[in-house]
Amino acid sequence: MSQLTIDDAIAAFVACEPGDEAARRRLRERCWVLVSNKQLDAQARTALADAVAVLDEPARFKGELEAAAMEEVRRHLEIAVDRVECGASAMSEPEPTAAPAAAPVAAAAPAEAPATLTIPADADRALIEDFLAEAREYLETAEAALLQLESNPGDAEAINDVFRAFHTIKGTSSFLGLEAVAGFAHHAEDMLDRVRGAELAFAGVVPDLALRAVDVLKVLIAAVPAALAGGAPALPAEYAALGLALSNPEQHGAAAAAVRPEVAAIEEAPSVPIIGRTAEHVVPGAPSAGAAAHAAPTADPLVKVRTDKLDRLVEMVGELVIAEAILMQDAVVRDAANHGLAQKVRHADKIVRELQDLSLGLRMVPLKGAITKLQRVVRDLAARSGKQIAFEVSGEETEVDRTLVDLLADPLLHMVRNAVDHGIEPPSERLKAGKPAMGTVRLEAMQAGDRVLVKLHDDGRGLQREKILRKAIEKGIIQSGDTMSDAEVFELIWAPGFSTAEAVTEVSGRGVGMDVVRRNLTAMRGRTVIASTPGQGSTFTIELPLTLAITDGMLVRVGAERFIVPTARIQRCFRPEPSAVHTVQGRGEMVHTGGEVLPLFRLHRALRVVGAQEAITDGILMVVGDGDRRVAILVDELLGQQQVVAKPLGEAVGRVRGLTGGAILGDGRVGLILDVDELVEAHRSRGTGAETAEAAA
Repeated sequence: MSQLTIDDAIAAFVACEPGDEAARRRLRERCWVLVSNKQLDAQARTALADAVAVLDEPARFKGELEAAAMEEVRRHLEIAVDRVECGASAMSEPEPTAAPAAAPVAAAAPAEAPATLTIPADADRALIEDFLAEAREYLETAEAALLQLESNPGDAEAINDVFRAFHTIKGTSSFLGLEAVAGFAHHAEDMLDRVRGAELAFAGVVPDLALRAVDVLKVLIAAVPAALAGGAPALPAEYAALGLALSNPEQHGAAAAAVRPEVAAIEEAPSVPIIGRTAEHVVPGAPSAGAAAHAAPTADPLVKVRTDKLDRLVEMVGELVIAEAILMQDAVVRDAANHGLAQKVRHADKIVRELQDLSLGLRMVPLKGAITKLQRVVRDLAARSGKQIAFEVSGEETEVDRTLVDLLADPLLHMVRNAVDHGIEPPSERLKAGKPAMGTVRLEAMQAGDRVLVKLHDDGRGLQREKILRKAIEKGIIQSGDTMSDAEVFELIWAPGFSTAEAVTEVSGRGVGMDVVRRNLTAMRGRTVIASTPGQGSTFTIELPLTLAITDGMLVRVGAERFIVPTARIQRCFRPEPSAVHTVQGRGEMVHTGGEVLPLFRLHRALRVVGAQEAITDGILMVVGDGDRRVAILVDELLGQQQVVAKPLGEAVGRVRGLTGGAILGDGRVGLILDVDELVEAHRSRGTGAETAEAAA
């Protein structure tokens, strides 16, 4: 029986329409012929026999039951096709003589590996672009599953996830003419198929080979756009060598697997559509109507949307909110005599607000994607440094704005690298200190109101106060640290060029990274808090807004100007007594409130606003910030709380210290959004409101 007969069975399946008994009979006949083909291995024939058994039960094809029955037939066909493709069957060739037991079963490397990534001139660009998006998702899933398999090698579902990724990428890229991608993915698929079949243990070099295969495929996928543009990007340096290693992992120290019940269960084929097998029958990514009809219904179907279109939608909804706010402030609408118009506008306001919440929800994505990449970082750095580290994660499903996820990637990467390199001690040092040899790095994410908290904790040696002070004095960052609190000392690690490493390594020591963390978090209107205990470890807490597109703020007046203070940064507001304010030498004006003393910050001086109140009894004090980073800001009047659409100041204005952007208010005027943390920091560093004017304005 030839390969075409197998493809004919697939074609017969795709041709089946709901309720078409004649088509099902043809499919059954094709499968039954293949069951009698002695050139197929036992597993392929068993899978085909199972498909026939399902097709022989007419009761399973009545009404809504038909889709589930056809899905089961598809799974059996998938197993049979997989066994044929991975070389388990000789097909039209005579059945080969069995190889000696010690001889590995491995695919041969291509006789001549390509040197560059090329694309056929008649390639379908739209299909290739769709393939690239799907391939990236498959590779992320595969990487996460491989990391999970290292701690649980018998996880059948994880092995299927990895095999499914390699298998789908191979089939679709082959159909699209991306032979370099297809050839390499084929070798990776073969090795994972041997793991699925309990021929190869997922131990030793196998996890490393699989992860390196994911890396190479990522590079190949990233190079496809350049090839589409007419270039011929070179293949990764280890393309050929790694392909050979994947084809024959035994030569690199891989061991044959003992047949275990939990691994034997992996023989169930992955649940993927039968696509990309042969170009004559099925187009990748575009199943026929028959195949779609038999797909199992999903409770929550997904539609892929270009991110630029999504961003444009959110932007336009923001403009709608601004226009609606202006309408609400119109004198005609506010006229109490026109009740009908006011009622209609209020109804429109409700709809617009719901639309705004919905559009912002479309931008929300879980942190899982960014966190999964960190698992790989911890694994590789621990292996390179000879440390034993367990990486624990919780709250990875916490959702934040998609833009924040992208911006958060670098800060988290640098913080994790520092936790591994500086925080966790080598096993010998940990044992000497009475700790377990294996250290722990734990990442927690959670939502708290309109903010997201991300905590990174390690149980390592902790921040060393004296070492930090010594380095800071050597670099001229401070003159003396005698009067500095631990919190102030820990803040020194954010300084550009600061590092306590004794030697430069591949991971750290050059004094770059942590300043990047602070800079990126500031750009996201976020902040960081450090807690550390010598010998017990450190905890870095990142606090971020849920979204950068919308700001919940308190509108305040200072002179003739109006500003927006983010409500998340406001602790309380009060009108002080004259006796509550004092001037302290070296610290400027201070105000007593609630049993504590806080610095007084005159906003009109910092931002050079004329006509503002000078007497604090005629204004309002807002306590902003947190911990020891709090000040009392003097404003003239509180105008009310509102939600505004944040806009950048634009290139003409540039970056203004103390401001994060602006927003169009209900009367059409612009209100500036204050960067509370930056104003507090400027005030703390300069000492008085008058001096801060130079720093903040």
